[in-house]
Amino acid sequence: MSTPPNPAQPSFPIEYVDTAAGVAKLLKAMDGTDTVFLDLEADSMHHYFAKICLIQILVGEVCYLVDPLGEITLDGFLAKLSKKILVLHGADYDLRMLYQQHGFRPFQVYDTMLAAQLLGKPAFGLAALVHAYFGVTLKKDQQKADWSLRPLPPLMLQYGAQDTFFLPGLYQSLTEELNEKHRLDWHSETCQELVKATAKSKEVDLENTWRIDGSSKLYPRQLAALQALWKFRDQTAQDLDLPSYKILPSDILLRFAMAVPQEGQPAQTPSLPSRLNPKIKTGFLETFHHSLDLPQSAWPMPLRPPRRTAPSPSSSLLTQLKDVRDKIAADLKVDPSLLATKSTLTAVALTGCNSRPKMMAAAKWMKWQEELLLDAWLKPADKKPGA
Repeated sequence: MSTPPNPAQPSFPIEYVDTAAGVAKLLKAMDGTDTVFLDLEADSMHHYFAKICLIQILVGEVCYLVDPLGEITLDGFLAKLSKKILVLHGADYDLRMLYQQHGFRPFQVYDTMLAAQLLGKPAFGLAALVHAYFGVTLKKDQQKADWSLRPLPPLMLQYGAQDTFFLPGLYQSLTEELNEKHRLDWHSETCQELVKATAKSKEVDLENTWRIDGSSKLYPRQLAALQALWKFRDQTAQDLDLPSYKILPSDILLRFAMAVPQEGQPAQTPSLPSRLNPKIKTGFLETFHHSLDLPQSAWPMPLRPPRRTAPSPSSSLLTQLKDVRDKIAADLKVDPSLLATKSTLTAVALTGCNSRPKMMAAAKWMKWQEELLLDAWLKPADKKPGA
C-alpha cells in the first residue's frame, strides 16, 4: 500500500473518466495496487428510480471520477474492481447500489465506519472522524445536490473526490487501533457479513406499500381514498421521474383520506399547496372525488395485527441476558447492539439458555460475538430469578 496523501493538504490530482481511453488509463493504474478507496454518488433525492451517477476511486495519489452516465463500458472496470480490497465508509448503500445495478460483488471490503463503531468511537460519521483524526472540517454543502446533472461543475467534482482523500489515513489509523485492541478479526468478520447482506434484496410488500404511517387509524372507505391517492401520486412521480415526496408529501394524502366521512355524508375537501402544478392538482382532486364513489367491494380492509403465536421469553431471563451483554459492552466501551440486538436477545432467551447448540443456532452469531457472549450467557440459566 502506498503512503497515504497528507491530510493537512487536501489537494490531489482529479481525473474525470468518461472515455474509453480514460477507463484504460484507470485500469492500468489499478494494476499497481491491491487496495483502492471508493465512494459513489447517486440521485435518489432527485429521481424516481435512483441510479449511480459517479464512482470516485482513489488509486495511489490520483482520484478518478468515473462517469457511469457517460458513453463508456464499465464491465472491465468492475471486473478489476471486484479483485481489489475496497475501502469505503458506510459501505452498505454503495454495495447495494452496485449489486442491484451492475451485479457487482466485491472480493474484500474494509468499512471505516464499522471500524470506528467496533472501536467505540462516540461519533463515527465520516465528517466526525475526519475532524477527530485530522482536524479538518468537511464541507457537506453538495450532499443533496443532483449528481445526474451534466456537466458536473468543478465544485461538485472536488466535493465528490474529497471523501476518498481521507480514507487512506483513516484506514491506516483505524487498522492500527483495531490491532492494538485485538479487534481486527472482529472487523474482518463483520465486513464479510455486510457483503453477504448487501447481496440480498430487501423484502417489500408491494400490495401494501400505500399504507403510509397513520393509515392504521383509517376505516375502509378512508383507506380506499388513501390507496387511490397514493397510486395517483406514485404514477405521477414515475411519469415525471421525481421522488414521490416531491409531488406531494404523505401527510397531505393522509389529510385527504381522513376528510372522507362515513358513507352517505358529504365530504370536506382539504386545501392543496398553491405551488402545486395545476394539472397535478386537477388529477389529484378528480382521483379523490372518484374514490368517494367506489363500491364497498373495492374498499381495502384495515390490516389485522399479527397473532402472537410465538411464545414470549421469560422476562427475568431476558433481563439477565441483557444485563450480561450490557456489562461486557461497557467493559469494551462499545454500543451493546454491536454484540447482540434486541431480536437476538429474545431469540436466545426463548431457548431457555440451557443448550449451547440451540443458543448458537438461535443467535446466528458471528464468531467474535459468540466468543464474547456464549459462555457468559450460559451462566444466567443456572441462576434463579432474583438470586
